[in-house]
Amino acid sequence: MFNMICILLIVVSLILMTITVILVINCYRKLKNYKECVGVIINFYEGTSLASDNFGQKMISPIISYTVNGKNYEFIGNYCSTSMKVGQEIKILYNKENPAKATIKDGLYFAPIITGSLAVLFTFFLVIFCIYFF
Repeated sequence: MFNMICILLIVVSLILMTITVILVINCYRKLKNYKECVGVIINFYEGTSLASDNFGQKMISPIISYTVNGKNYEFIGNYCSTSMKVGQEIKILYNKENPAKATIKDGLYFAPIITGSLAVLFTFFLVIFCIYFF
């Protein structure tokens, strides 16, 4: 029984660490291939979540407008904060080759921080479990 718990903690920790590394590499690529500029929140999009964890829940995302080489673009942000307001300037990253692709800069490392924190937490539980039971 204790061996199975230990194996489960190892597997979960390794999976979370792998996901974190993949997400960090993806962030690095975005920083390399994307350019920073300032956008303005022009409105908020309200919809329902299609994700299985939150299916049907209300979802709010900022609609951000920005200009690259004299051409205006808009996109729906990947996250929302209660501090965001219409008219607020926000740092974004847009793809150098396709300026229509953009993301909010501050939210870039949000997912790796969460998965990395969970990986550290599960590794901590693994160490405590091994010290206590072995």
